[in-house]
Amino acid sequence: MRVRFTWDRAKAERNQRAHGISFPMAAEIFDDPNHVVGNNYFIESDGEQRYQAIGMTRKLVLLVVVFVDRSQPDTDVIHLISARKAVDYENSIYNDQFR
Repeated sequence: MRVRFTWDRAKAERNQRAHGISFPMAAEIFDDPNHVVGNNYFIESDGEQRYQAIGMTRKLVLLVVVFVDRSQPDTDVIHLISARKAVDYENSIYNDQFR
């Protein structure tokens, strides 16, 4: 199945300035076979469930990425909302799966 990543361009630019993380870099964590996904929060006005993923980029930077699953029958669509480096607590969530 094909995976496609989408995002709002202005939001991506703000994220890059605020956190130093580009959305193309953030998309890399979905290639990490050990990434961890959990519910983030539900946006009632949009009817969207947001998720949070913790995973490693190709350059071994652990990130937290908030996204919405907008998949269609023939394509997985992941819409990126925000991305930042993981803090200690999130680092421990990721690393606990290896113990």
